[in-house]
Amino acid sequence: MKKLFVSLCVAGLIVSSASSLFAGGIENKHNWSAEYVRTLNRNAATDSADAVVYNPAGVMKMEDGFYLNLTGQYVLKDYSNTFLGIEYDTDEPDFVPSLFALYKKDQWAAFGAVTVVVAGGKVDFKEGNTTTFGIAQRVMAVTPPFDTLVDHYLKGESYFIGYTLGGAYAINDMVSVSLGARYVDASREFRGHATLGVSAAPGVFDTTLNVDYEETGHGWGGIIGLNIAPTEALNIGLRYETKTSIDLRTDEKTDDINFITDGFKRNRDLPALLGVGVSYKINPKIKIDANYTGYLNNDVDWDDNPITSGNESQKDNGYDIGIACEYTINSQWKASVGYMYTDVGIDPDDMKVETPELNANSIAGGIAYKATPNLDLNLGILYVFYKDETTSTGIKYEKDVTLIAAGFQYKFF
Repeated sequence: MKKLFVSLCVAGLIVSSASSLFAGGIENKHNWSAEYVRTLNRNAATDSADAVVYNPAGVMKMEDGFYLNLTGQYVLKDYSNTFLGIEYDTDEPDFVPSLFALYKKDQWAAFGAVTVVVAGGKVDFKEGNTTTFGIAQRVMAVTPPFDTLVDHYLKGESYFIGYTLGGAYAINDMVSVSLGARYVDASREFRGHATLGVSAAPGVFDTTLNVDYEETGHGWGGIIGLNIAPTEALNIGLRYETKTSIDLRTDEKTDDINFITDGFKRNRDLPALLGVGVSYKINPKIKIDANYTGYLNNDVDWDDNPITSGNESQKDNGYDIGIACEYTINSQWKASVGYMYTDVGIDPDDMKVETPELNANSIAGGIAYKATPNLDLNLGILYVFYKDETTSTGIKYEKDVTLIAAGFQYKFF
């Protein structure tokens, strides 16, 4: 009974391994800066240091100097899975910071960034969910006299932190290029338990089984950028991020029945992507940005975990496409609105139960304020309209995410 229970419990914990804070690829996430949160479209950015991750070659259009840019994001989220008329949900909020640095001088620039490149956050199903309910039902069906689910619980936390370093070079006034490297440090922690009882003897035979373990890994990837400015009004940004090879290694913390294999490894590479952005200034006050980001999920060979209900190796390429408008009110204030559509590229039957990767429409807005000649402030808010999905087994997935971001940038010289 214990071996069956924990095999199913581990399955539930593994599927809660990534908290998809925002629309994007199955793994790749890009809500890194307040400038992004207020526009949703930064692939052709040339106006702020966060361009080092969205359009790294485009930083050559910025003024010479040393910039530091810091963003903090507060994420309000509600994920739920409903089965047999019972809804299980988690509404644990998250705080996600990002840091960008840029030094530009004449035709050269050097830059760095620290960002959360995969997921980044928590799920906390305090009263269990579809996974733990199903685990208990299957266990009780084969292990009489247990017939009561007394208590169940699931919690997962995941952070893949990316450390980026690179440089850019302006070939001429029209064309600039960039080259960078990113080290990804991956960490996922999982805890869960279920307590089974006997209805005829409440509390007498209650049995609680616990699982607590961590997965860690790391890998390197490259980033290539190209920026083309045919005119003063038109700018085109291109970015290609290579695949980052990551093997997650299991580190056992608590295993009541010696089921988890300490040191077990599974592949969970970060897919390559292609980002394309076009920015056009209609007049001195109005700028339009259009973006496409393609996630090359089919180029990675993720290991399927046989004890999960879905097939983690099954996926298609995904993409984001969007448009934004920025209005310059005066020399100090700007306002912006943005829209983005996300096609993740995964079937509902293969989504994570706790954090389903749903297609979405996103809207955003915000303001930018130049407090001093060297200090810029940004405030953005976005809301994601996720498309509900139902699996072939009748599990309904729903998500709501509201994200508020504040950032500041200081130019030291």
